[in-house]
Amino acid sequence: MNTFSINHISSKSILSAFDFALNPIAITDSDLKRGVKILYVNPAFLKQTGYSKEELLGESPKILQGPKSNQEMLLKLKETLLRDEDFHGQTTNYKKDKTPYIVQWSISPLKNVYNKTVAFISIQKILTKEIDAINNNILFESIIQQSPQAILVSDLEGKIIYTNEAFVNSTGYSINELVGQHTRMLKSGKQNQEFYEKMWFELVHHESFEGIFISKKKNGSLFYNKQSIRLVKDIDGMPKYYMSISHDITNLKNALATKKKQSS
Repeated sequence: MNTFSINHISSKSILSAFDFALNPIAITDSDLKRGVKILYVNPAFLKQTGYSKEELLGESPKILQGPKSNQEMLLKLKETLLRDEDFHGQTTNYKKDKTPYIVQWSISPLKNVYNKTVAFISIQKILTKEIDAINNNILFESIIQQSPQAILVSDLEGKIIYTNEAFVNSTGYSINELVGQHTRMLKSGKQNQEFYEKMWFELVHHESFEGIFISKKKNGSLFYNKQSIRLVKDIDGMPKYYMSISHDITNLKNALATKKKQSS
């Protein structure tokens, strides 16, 4: 019976497998005192950095550093590798054309049969898109929060999952009092069933509805708000939320009513 051992796999076969990996992978020598040199990079590494293999092999990984590279993190990296330990960290690297990108490393010592470190392997994950998405979400939420228009997001059943500050101010409820509740909590009872049937028909068949709602504040007072409701889909095109953007037109309604009364 043959017993499998990792030693039965040749280094050439391992490197060939790395060539097909989707994540960038680099291997350097272990001379931390002199400064490590790159021994191997896979095609994903070349694609990410824009360098050719000839331009990278024999070079220091510092070729990828630039103004935004985290020098404190790089010092911690060196100290960790000097202790012969695995390292996990994140920094900003630079492509050949000087475009910055955010990278997360997992770097480990590679040892020979005598348990001596002879090289380091760095398996990388590019985080630029993820970080940009987070920043965009933060920016988007900041814009919504500062919007003068009242914004509400509900699930498809009408349960409130998000409101901005303008919506809180217009209704008198706090965010904690609104989130998790059904939008019917704002109904005044002043609009008939036909109005809501039309609303749902438009949302189901045309994915949007615009109309004037007579809503009720926390203190029981009524107000007119002109709403635009849109269906929001996820990245797969599946219906996910309803988003309502509205503004209070009570003063306008009252002014028009007063003008009409005076002219009659």
